[in-house]
Amino acid sequence: MNILFVHGNYPAQFVHIAQSLANSGHQVIYLTQKKNPEVWPIKGVEVRRFDCHRQPSPQTHQYLTSTEHSVLRGQAVTREIARLIKEGFTPNLIFFHVGNGFGLFLRQLVPHTLVVGYTEWWFHDQQSRWLFDDYSFDRRLLVSMRNGVVLQELEICDRCVTPTQWQWEQFPAAYRSKIDVVFDGVDTNLFQPRMITSDLLLAGDALEEPLCIPQDAIVLSYATRGMEPLRGFPEFMRMLPLLLERFPGLQVVIAGIDRAAYSFKAPDCDGSWKKYMLAELEDFPGLDRVHFTGSLVYRDYQLLLCRSDLHVYFTRPYVTSWGLFQAAASGAHLMVNRDPATTYVLKEHQALWVDLDDQDALAQSAAEWLVGAKARRQTQRQSLLLPEWELKSCLSSWRDLLNELVVSAASSRQSAPSSEIN
Repeated sequence: MNILFVHGNYPAQFVHIAQSLANSGHQVIYLTQKKNPEVWPIKGVEVRRFDCHRQPSPQTHQYLTSTEHSVLRGQAVTREIARLIKEGFTPNLIFFHVGNGFGLFLRQLVPHTLVVGYTEWWFHDQQSRWLFDDYSFDRRLLVSMRNGVVLQELEICDRCVTPTQWQWEQFPAAYRSKIDVVFDGVDTNLFQPRMITSDLLLAGDALEEPLCIPQDAIVLSYATRGMEPLRGFPEFMRMLPLLLERFPGLQVVIAGIDRAAYSFKAPDCDGSWKKYMLAELEDFPGLDRVHFTGSLVYRDYQLLLCRSDLHVYFTRPYVTSWGLFQAAASGAHLMVNRDPATTYVLKEHQALWVDLDDQDALAQSAAEWLVGAKARRQTQRQSLLLPEWELKSCLSSWRDLLNELVVSAASSRQSAPSSEIN
């Protein structure tokens, strides 16, 4: 089969299923807006880029700027698929990321192709307030328009997939029967418990030289795609002065990029929450033991999870990060705020549960845990990941879904592919 993936990012959530289908002998092409995708090749997968021919007009009504951007993305994808067809590649199956316009015009170009949408989020009024600093009535109306493109793309799909039950529950009831829950999958060959009994070297892209974590140090860690309020970064930073004062041997490792990936920028300091929080806290004792590593390669990130005496994951109600599942698979000692986006991942006894809005209690809870850190380090860690979230299980679910879709299509469309997905 000719299989096409379309996503603004790369390899993103399609990395494992694209690799699996390519390994099975299918011709797989991945369309992306990501610059320099060649730095992360997927064996057997051809990567092609697309770009919008312009940006949304400044004259466009602010409620419709996102919609216009989606239309421009849809046009760019359509042009690139038309070019592929001209070159002899007509897709039998298309996967695309829902919500950004990539699938808007697929039916006009390839009306008989099977289309699977990967859909992550439906924007609800109350939950969306965590994405903006000023959630005014005007902003609420603007956000509600984001669902227009999501709705249109849900309509054109033969089937949709969302990673978790929590995300599935956000969508309108009328569309839930069309959406299957299939998680992306955690590679447990990489993310698994390991005993680390020596010094740890971490080579982050924000470090001039590798960071050495001494064998006898107490380690508090935090990892994120972006340092921002949505992921509780300000609350985490405000914990540090008390903890660093109380524990002279404490090393704090913060992995991630100094940016706002999902929510709003800081009101000062060029929008950087890292700079903003350091300015708010000023030059507190122990600051030299706070290490911002930047991005870590997966190997170093996984070793950090296994070495950390307490790994912090905070979030407001939104898409749950891969990081929480990877930390669970690694058997990390976890401090997690109680939220609908987290409580389905771990059982009550598997984490140090906290209230993100009780700042004093955050530091106190962490301090109480860290008192027993060194003694706890002698105990063999166990994976906390549910079996259905392991990569092997998830790929099996993907294949079951696709085979069901192919068989159903073969019985209703003469032009639909009839071969099984292996």
